[in-house]
Amino acid sequence: MSKVIEAYKEIENVLGADYITDKDFMKAAYSRNVDPAFPDRWADIIVRPENTEEVSDIVKIANKYKIPIVPRGGGADLVGGAATEGGILMDLTRMNKILEVNKDDYYVIVECGITWGDLVSQLHPTGYTTGTIGPGSGYAATIGGGLSNSTAGSGSTKYGLVPDICLGVEVVLPNPQGTIIKTGAAANKYAKPFCRYGVAPDFTGLFMGDVGTMGIKTKAFLRIWPIQPFKASRNFVLKRNDYNKVYELAHKVRNEIADGLLDFMVLPQILVQMMMAEARTPEGKKIRIKGPLFMITLEATDQRILDVHLEKLEKIMTEDNVTTPIPDPEQGDGKDWSYNLKRNFHFFQASISTAPSRISMVTCHKVPISHMGDVYKKVIDFDKMNEGEFPEGNLPPGTFVAMQYFLPNGNFVVLGGFSGENSDEMREKNMNMWHKKTRYQVRYGAVHYWLGESISQSIVEADAFTPEFRKFFKDMKRAVDPNFLLSPNKFHMYSYDDDMTKYIVKDEE
Repeated sequence: MSKVIEAYKEIENVLGADYITDKDFMKAAYSRNVDPAFPDRWADIIVRPENTEEVSDIVKIANKYKIPIVPRGGGADLVGGAATEGGILMDLTRMNKILEVNKDDYYVIVECGITWGDLVSQLHPTGYTTGTIGPGSGYAATIGGGLSNSTAGSGSTKYGLVPDICLGVEVVLPNPQGTIIKTGAAANKYAKPFCRYGVAPDFTGLFMGDVGTMGIKTKAFLRIWPIQPFKASRNFVLKRNDYNKVYELAHKVRNEIADGLLDFMVLPQILVQMMMAEARTPEGKKIRIKGPLFMITLEATDQRILDVHLEKLEKIMTEDNVTTPIPDPEQGDGKDWSYNLKRNFHFFQASISTAPSRISMVTCHKVPISHMGDVYKKVIDFDKMNEGEFPEGNLPPGTFVAMQYFLPNGNFVVLGGFSGENSDEMREKNMNMWHKKTRYQVRYGAVHYWLGESISQSIVEADAFTPEFRKFFKDMKRAVDPNFLLSPNKFHMYSYDDDMTKYIVKDEE
């Protein structure tokens, strides 16, 4: 009898028959990523545990039979992170409860399979927020996915990446014992999870941005803040396509408005032209898009403070740099629209729906804010130099170079990528260009997130890691996952003895 059949029987005894399957129609339903490069990949077994102890028991069984495991959250995956060819795919979305909201000490305890939509829907009516309220992939994304990918999203300009609001996690290590640990203050069995540092080294960081390679997160302890009730959004268009000017304005807005700045996003000229082809000024005139679009949201505890912030913003943005405020595509004439959650989570979908028959292979990364002009040029240059290698019908160079989410520590997230047909005959070409473009970005100093298989492998291929770091990474992986069973394809890390340097690719400059 095969090891998969034996493992299935043992896991079924843990979960019950309703929460494990090897039926083809279920494996097919879990087989796709949201990209046109990875093929359908069918796991051997789909499991849906309800609690940490069940996760631990599954991990023990997987180690017994040496069967790989890949954890899955909401499944809105763009980079090959939540599907597997063979092995166990662990759907964590039954673990979807808010366990505690502590308004006195400003933290919330959640299970990692809860979606951002569910958390926001329950938490915001109480007057509190996690600040950063999830990734651009939308409300169906889970807390565990946001932590595993170090994602940015609405609120990130003020509150940071998703890991920045994390005080600790409960994690099942992928070792033969299925060890359950807690990090941050919760590592002290006498303490509440009210802070991240001081009990021990910061082991929380080991599981942030790990794309499911170091442990299976089951609970998260997150910071919360009282919601600032007064918010307003404004859009501005730069008079010329100058990202050095974008840097200057972003710096000035951050310095002069400070904590009043909730979100600061910048969309490229060509994408805005496509999104706003029918937009008009309040006077009915067609809007001429000559540069990138600024989408800025402010917040305050008092309307009078918000009015001061708005006055400062409009003074900064309209001094010989930017056209007068323009309408929001979703909110009518836009002279004075307010913040709303729907608008924030429609951004990503709206930006890729300009070509609905084509799917994007994303290369999102962070760059220092002062490098924006240089990075924008590098992205355009790469697209032009490699124009013949891109999949047929790719959108024009620079379409997806959106400088989005100015972050608290002085860097910007660059939403990048390119489009391709979701067809079997195009997958190899799509994947080759995806890796090549990512390697190029790594070599100009980009720091990626949403790593998954495609991006994490490209980082290794670009020779980003020093020999000392490669050894340290593998040593840490072996410590928590001695059989290298958890998410085995990511970072080209297949076993401890495998030489990662053999995956390095020397691209022509």
